[in-house]
Amino acid sequence: MGFPTYPFSLGETADRELIQYLQTSKAFGYIESARSGIHELHLENFGGQYKKLKDLWPLVLTDALRELKKHDPREWPEGKNFNSFFHEHSLGVTELQEVFTGFTEFEGMLYGVAPDRYRDHLAHAFRVWIIGHGLLKNCFQGALSTDELDKSITEQEWEGMWAIAALCHDVGYPLAAIERINQQARTTLRNLGLTPAGDLRFAFSQQMLPFHDTIIKLISSKPVKSNEENKYLTHLQNKYYLKFLKSFDRLDHGIVSTLLISKALVYFLESDLSHDSRKPLGQEDARQFLIRREILRGIAAHTCPDIYHLKFTTFSFLLFIVDELQCWGRPTLDELQNKSEIRQSTAHVKEFTRTRINIQIDTDDENWDDGQRKGVVSQINRLHRMLRLAVDTPTPAPELYLKFSIVNKNGEKGEFLLVNNEIKVLLP
Repeated sequence: MGFPTYPFSLGETADRELIQYLQTSKAFGYIESARSGIHELHLENFGGQYKKLKDLWPLVLTDALRELKKHDPREWPEGKNFNSFFHEHSLGVTELQEVFTGFTEFEGMLYGVAPDRYRDHLAHAFRVWIIGHGLLKNCFQGALSTDELDKSITEQEWEGMWAIAALCHDVGYPLAAIERINQQARTTLRNLGLTPAGDLRFAFSQQMLPFHDTIIKLISSKPVKSNEENKYLTHLQNKYYLKFLKSFDRLDHGIVSTLLISKALVYFLESDLSHDSRKPLGQEDARQFLIRREILRGIAAHTCPDIYHLKFTTFSFLLFIVDELQCWGRPTLDELQNKSEIRQSTAHVKEFTRTRINIQIDTDDENWDDGQRKGVVSQINRLHRMLRLAVDTPTPAPELYLKFSIVNKNGEKGEFLLVNNEIKVLLP
């Protein structure tokens, strides 16, 4: 079987399958302005079409935002020409595109500073978008689960939400790389017999601190029914709030990405948040709050291992697992410069349902060096941390099965296995 029906494999020729799915599938019904650009993509690989992907990025984002606003009955009266009101400038996509352009221009510096670690994030974002879209439609029947209002979120809205999260989840990555640039610069200067006089530094605007705190509170809150019928308050969940504050203190690129897109996109600037009981949210207000929160929380959580996951059907977990799955086709600069040593990998998705996931990553390494082995251990331990028992664990616990394996050519492997409410870990 081929993507997106499991079992399927994603490896050397996977880009062709993904582009073909994107161009021929009727599952991307919300795509309008990006459609012609999508059909101009060649059936080869994303990595060789940088300019086309860069031009497509804001168009897909605009289409996704339009789709979400189209399903918000508060915003436009019936019979109006919907598309004439909302375009990339009015949506804030143009401002976010400036952030994204800075991100892509920064890539060259990242290649030079960390050639053994940096990978192409533009092609990666498109792969994550298409893979996650296919899994959402085919394996999760077009819907995910969240708070009690989740059943009111339509399949089309989940698709638009996914596009925004997938395409924007790494836009904060450059800030997380600043310290690596400082380390490389200090080492180089000392090797030249010079004394570093200072580091590359940045600071967030003091005037924006309340904004950042409001966004972190928004992604840490949940809608709860008030005493009035069909009215809701937003309750701050302290365990999320503290974990996301810690993530922000570390400048994890997930939470930084969340803050950047919240500032740029008007869609998130218009988020509802009930600060007190004097003015509760109506049912549609609460539903729209939940949609925005899910997008932003998913992006922030994908680099925050302190967040735990009790089921596979959440927006946050889908973004995390697809991000982990998309390991193939991303050679580092070192590997590109030494083509005889490129270490390919293939991701085999053997099972992917609402309660059962089985993924095996085969690497083309004969043996792992200490750095590679450390990376495998880190991946496995992160899953162990995120799928631990915690507050709100259902009793009895759900019958979830997850197997995530990373194997080299000699059969050495790291493996995480969740089965029968028990966890077993094998470290290389």
